[in-house]
Amino acid sequence: MKILKQLAILTVILIPNLGNAQQTHIIGKKEVADPNIILPPSWAFGVLYGGYTDQAGTIQRIKEIQSHDYPIDAYWIDSWFWSFRDKGKGPHKYIDFIGDTISYPDRKAMWDFMEQNNIKGGFWVWDCIMKTGNEVAFEDFKTRNFFRNIYIEKNSWHNASTNMGMDQHSAEHPGTECGNINFDDPDAVQYFKQKMKHFFDEGADFIKLDRTSEINVCKTMFEMSQDFGKETKGRGFLFSHSFGTEDEAYKRYPTKWTDDTRSDWTIEETKIVFPSWTPHVALKENIAMFTDPAKKTSEIPFLTNDTGGFEQGAVKQPDEELFIRWLQFSMFNPIVELFSSPDNPTSNLPWLYSSRADSIFRYYAHLRMELFPYIYSFAHRNRLEGKHMIGKIPGNLYEFMFGDAFLVAPVYEPGVQQRKIFFPYGKWVDYRTKELLDGNKVHLVETTLDRIPLFVRQGAIIPMRPYASSVEKGNNKELTLHIYCGASGSFRLIEDDGISNDYLNGIFAITPIQLDHSEKKAQLIIHEMEGTFEGMLENRNWKLVFHTDKKPGKMLVNNKKVKYEYNNIIKSSSLELKGSATDKMIKIDVVY
Repeated sequence: MKILKQLAILTVILIPNLGNAQQTHIIGKKEVADPNIILPPSWAFGVLYGGYTDQAGTIQRIKEIQSHDYPIDAYWIDSWFWSFRDKGKGPHKYIDFIGDTISYPDRKAMWDFMEQNNIKGGFWVWDCIMKTGNEVAFEDFKTRNFFRNIYIEKNSWHNASTNMGMDQHSAEHPGTECGNINFDDPDAVQYFKQKMKHFFDEGADFIKLDRTSEINVCKTMFEMSQDFGKETKGRGFLFSHSFGTEDEAYKRYPTKWTDDTRSDWTIEETKIVFPSWTPHVALKENIAMFTDPAKKTSEIPFLTNDTGGFEQGAVKQPDEELFIRWLQFSMFNPIVELFSSPDNPTSNLPWLYSSRADSIFRYYAHLRMELFPYIYSFAHRNRLEGKHMIGKIPGNLYEFMFGDAFLVAPVYEPGVQQRKIFFPYGKWVDYRTKELLDGNKVHLVETTLDRIPLFVRQGAIIPMRPYASSVEKGNNKELTLHIYCGASGSFRLIEDDGISNDYLNGIFAITPIQLDHSEKKAQLIIHEMEGTFEGMLENRNWKLVFHTDKKPGKMLVNNKKVKYEYNNIIKSSSLELKGSATDKMIKIDVVY
């Protein structure tokens, strides 16, 4: 274990203690730009899934995901978790603190199965108790004065409805008493937590919160994941709706999703009939929720969306092309998840669309897992520097930066084979074809269905690691640095233990990497690792891939000439450095 290096500047800042009283910490290295931002655990940056499955169906679905060679880091069971056999009809068991023990006869065995496969398990919750069918729990909270208010709920959502359509209820619906739990009352919060604790004792890890994004409700659900989750050292996780961003405290309880989007290209021209309750957001509008600076959602640090859209509308079979274009966009979101309404015959699982969707999803999902070191570093940078993972391009809502290196231009119209894209200042390399394009201008680019327009800025340094089927199955022992020559650039590789809150106290490590480029030479310096955390590496294997159309005359490592490989087809030079000490600087010179 290395000793934390003495830092030249110490900055006093306030760090939130995840909902408790704020504490003053002194950390080195850099002032924290947004101390409200709390990072999700590292596994959350892989690929997550949700569904309406019983215990047997949950295990079967996970095995099917694995059999298609998809990564999977988490799986949550949505609202039918409480009452599966009546397909969420309710109000019976919403919420009785017992759950469905018939369709989930051994929840511990189900959660254990996930844990054995490095998969986190979650379940759906909301913030109220309906009286009908839950009289014991309702009267308990009522007697203790733990309801904020009680009213007659006539909405059919989990209230004697026969399907998910919330506009299916009629005026004759008798309704039931419903108590909104008072999450502003510390005693009510503590009691609610204790009533929910046994689900985590069985092995659940996180919660999807529906119906509300009120800060204190999010806080309670998040803290349960922190305090009760057995597979964490205190870093909680939560899904909540994208609203509720008026108070910056929402950033302390990640993550948010873009609500129940429509499985359609756009709301501007649609031939699909959707239930009246579904938000007026399809793929095009969903992209803008990430990219439009005028929308509060674009500021959410860890925003995700239901890949493929949640509600399919009045169609028998969802659109394959739409799903493919949607998944390509989603893979470059801060968080990735796949989920749909229960009436979608595909459940937004790629292999149920087509073999083509299956193959394309696998390619991009594997790429995302390989990009984990890049993505996770930017998660830290959002907090440390205020550098949002999704970079906005003024005047261009339907393209964005993914970190500093990637320009992403999602396709949001059917049948598109060419796409006009504005390229910011600099020079850009097509990720697939390696074609070089000038920046500060618009280009017309080709886009086949199997690929999203994706470009890399010259000067970019992109760390990648070998593919693993979950984040926790992988590691950073071997990293490949893809260096796009032609301009100077830099990258800071940020690492921590991934599951604790030690990073809030400055316990993480940064490896600065610098590229200086001139016409005759490119010099890459991998500086010594600065900082410390539990489980950090003392040695690492590096593979360096220099993307350049010039074949080097020679390469030197720490001023010693070394052998390298040059690939004339993809115009790249590579070499490997095995067993490099992370506390030693490495200098690589590429001389043309």
